[in-house]
Amino acid sequence: MVSAQCTYPLGHPERRSGRGAGYTPSMTSQQVSIVQASTPQQLNDARTLLGEYASSLGWDLTSGWIAEELAALPGHYAPPAGSLMVAYVGGDPAGVLGLQSVPQNARFEHMDVTRSGELKRLFVRPDHRRSGVGRELMLRAEDEARERGYNALLLTTNAEMMSLAQPLYDSLGYVETTPYRSDMVWPDIRWMRKDLAPAA
Repeated sequence: MVSAQCTYPLGHPERRSGRGAGYTPSMTSQQVSIVQASTPQQLNDARTLLGEYASSLGWDLTSGWIAEELAALPGHYAPPAGSLMVAYVGGDPAGVLGLQSVPQNARFEHMDVTRSGELKRLFVRPDHRRSGVGRELMLRAEDEARERGYNALLLTTNAEMMSLAQPLYDSLGYVETTPYRSDMVWPDIRWMRKDLAPAA
């Protein structure tokens, strides 16, 4: 069972490396705590972080689907199929990541993604980038996915808009795959997948 909160020093020697060649984050000795957002404060912190993420991409927070998503949190990321993870460093909100099942009405009929979780909205505040926070969120998502019976993780990304995330995804073993959603067939998207090994 994945606990609601795990706390350990960034770069702790007993932590899984999950790293490949070409990814060398600058670790710190501060404590990172990753929680599944459930309390009003945690959900508010997630909402603030996701708002910063959306603003960084130039999205309008006042209307449309992103405004609806923020208002409805945890929404698609709610248990049992999903998880809304917030990372705290030294007690301050530092990053966020959502796990959900691929929406039923957006799946390509020829793609079997019933046992695949989808990662959405990875965001780390600028002051905490290149310190391992994003990596720890991604590793926690693998644990959460296994707990929910998923045997793979999927994500979409844009190499130009989200350049800092690309080496992280590559180093963690994500590989390009075929499109799996019918509502996101846009140019310049990287469709990525990682098959999950069973829990040790």
